[in-house]
Amino acid sequence: MAEMILSAGVELAWQAAGDLALSNNDPLIEPIHILYGICSIEKLISRQDRNPEMDPNRAAQAKAEAETLRDTAQRHGLELGAVRRTIREFSRKQGERAALTVTADHRISRSPAAKATFEAASQVAVERGERELNVLCLLDAVLKANDGKIEEIAAQFKNSLPHMLDELLIVESKETSLPIRVATGVSDLHQQADMDSRALQIGETIDATLNVQPKSISSAAQSLTYLSDLTWEFGTKGHLEFMLQKAAEQVLRIVCGAERSAILVRDVVNGELLLKAHGPAGTMPTVSLTLASTAMAEKKGFVWSRGEDLTLSQKESSVQTGMYVPLVVNEGSIGALCLDSSAQSECFGTEDLLLLTTFAHQLALAIANHELKVTLKQNTDVLERLLTNFSPKVRTQLLQRARNGRLRLGGERSVVSVLCSDIRGFTRISADMDTEDIVSMLNEYFAALTDCIFRHDGTIDKFVGDAILAVFGSPEVDPQHHRNAIVAAMEMQQAMEEVNRQRSAQGHATCQVGIGVHAGEVFHGFIGSPERMEFTIIGDAVNRSARYCDGAKPSEVLISPEVYQHVWRMIEAEQTIIATKHEGDLQAYRVIRLRTVAK
Repeated sequence: MAEMILSAGVELAWQAAGDLALSNNDPLIEPIHILYGICSIEKLISRQDRNPEMDPNRAAQAKAEAETLRDTAQRHGLELGAVRRTIREFSRKQGERAALTVTADHRISRSPAAKATFEAASQVAVERGERELNVLCLLDAVLKANDGKIEEIAAQFKNSLPHMLDELLIVESKETSLPIRVATGVSDLHQQADMDSRALQIGETIDATLNVQPKSISSAAQSLTYLSDLTWEFGTKGHLEFMLQKAAEQVLRIVCGAERSAILVRDVVNGELLLKAHGPAGTMPTVSLTLASTAMAEKKGFVWSRGEDLTLSQKESSVQTGMYVPLVVNEGSIGALCLDSSAQSECFGTEDLLLLTTFAHQLALAIANHELKVTLKQNTDVLERLLTNFSPKVRTQLLQRARNGRLRLGGERSVVSVLCSDIRGFTRISADMDTEDIVSMLNEYFAALTDCIFRHDGTIDKFVGDAILAVFGSPEVDPQHHRNAIVAAMEMQQAMEEVNRQRSAQGHATCQVGIGVHAGEVFHGFIGSPERMEFTIIGDAVNRSARYCDGAKPSEVLISPEVYQHVWRMIEAEQTIIATKHEGDLQAYRVIRLRTVAK
């Protein structure tokens, strides 16, 4: 039997099998190595994801195969990683080594047993109508290889491997001939010229906006079940391009007489119909944009056949009949699913049209679901960037409020801790520096300082030049806001020392900061308009924290009595007085160090 094309997952499994054999100095790859490779696909994909040269379509196919294996294994209480570890340990204990030393340039090959396993897997693929040898067929052949080592490994996992395989292989399929590769979206279609209405005859039609079912329980209904499962699986896992190609492939397998398929999806930017998938490989799609647009505009699926008055391109084409069904979501058409045949007889009937229309519903929902997830991800990314002033913990809470529709304009009054930091002598230090160097220096210091603030659930209210205004206990309530503010302030001074050490080693200018912390009642919340809201804090406590910051010397933290009365047990401090222009002398505490005390 001629060897079949290997799926992306099988290629990765073969790579892992060879690696294990080489690491054991085994001269040949055995079935036990292949089982190890199958269980290693997901691990290898995580490495391949970091390889920009890997073909994205093949990567998506391998990932889909790996996820199918993993999800099914989990349902049977089986961890594929545990199987890998058991096989490695088993091989080590067996102590199987080649009689001759395996050199670094040795080209490892399959043992007779492994070769027989691949032949058996290819036969399984042919019987299932697969166009390439995939992981499921290979796993089936490995577990049936009558290999004592395989049986011993399977027994250790209470035969959950065979049980898992039984579930994976419950698939009705027919034999096909040509291998299919994933096709990416292109707008350049090799198509029939737009068909004049006189050149074809429309037969069966069906309203694609209605939910239709086959009238009888038949093989068509079984095929529909399989196709629905297929679109659900790939639609929920997000591998859109692979899902569409797989769908185009399966349509050819279940619709008798169909020779070519094509899936068109409308570009949301310019409305152009993009060819997202087609089959079989090695052929060019024969798609009429006129018919596709008609199906989409009227939201009706139909069977068409040639008339007597043909255009030149129709005479050159061998297509005799076909089906066009729109992809309808939310009362709008997002694309079309097209089949055609060169058979002289009318090979498409009512059942075929019902089947194709119902599957088009599933396919359209899968596409819409994928686009919705992409949109939500983009919106979340944008929202997260807008919430960069908040710590990861608070950001998560705000995102949840936004998803629930509870992130609205408004605020509240409560007692919070306000931290103000300022770089000492910044104007003097930056006077002789280039603009780019100033920005780079500020970014370097601010990155270290904000990390300390976020680590203790603080929120950045604003950056003002070389100063930072932060609040603890807002927008989410935090009973420990006094303590968190002090710990953050002391860590900020430590972070400044570390950054200064690095900058000094590079011959760059260095700075120190003074920090003031005060606690008091403020108004805090989101203000502005629904289109542009901004978080802010307003109140005398903000001004008072700035006074303590002004009174702090370089590398010093000053706190108010309102803060000290809450944190006195956790710090070592000395009392002092600071002079202010408007408030007069203010009592303050200079924090010397943090004590280690029980919370």
